[in-house]
Amino acid sequence: MLIGLVIISFGPSYSYTLLNLLYGGRYSDGEATAVLRYYCVYIIFLAMNGMSEAFLHSVANEKQLKQSNDILLLFSAIYIVLNVTFIKSAGAIGLIAANSVNMLLRISYSAIFIEEYFKGSFSFRHCLPAGWGVLLISGATTAFSERVFLNRNRFKQTLPIHMAIGIMCLIFSLLEM
Repeated sequence: MLIGLVIISFGPSYSYTLLNLLYGGRYSDGEATAVLRYYCVYIIFLAMNGMSEAFLHSVANEKQLKQSNDILLLFSAIYIVLNVTFIKSAGAIGLIAANSVNMLLRISYSAIFIEEYFKGSFSFRHCLPAGWGVLLISGATTAFSERVFLNRNRFKQTLPIHMAIGIMCLIFSLLEM
């Protein structure tokens, strides 16, 4: 979960930078930057789903596991429909969006199970690692930095400012964890 939070905090704001440094404008100025940004968000859904389903499958009885599998089958059918629809309308971003919706459905089901298991005495907020607030602020700061300081037409000249802001945010985030 912690790795997912770091990726969602810094990944979207540095997707363009990474692609431009590695491949130049050939990929950074196309759809690849947007796809990488959405994928960074998808990673946190994967982390949340992994943790919540692992808990569900470790404590559920046989009847609850059967019910969970039936629900997952329904979610798979929904996913297939969303996949076809979203890919036709949004390409690779649509694929990531369909996967994200599928993960959100699965997380929601697991969250309901977990709430019932603990009979309301559980808070998902307590699952967040120390320093998550600083990561949230870092994500907003680096998004602001990319929007305000990073000029795509003057990439090499404005890159040091954007990178310095990101490095400072990362250091503050690491110190808080």
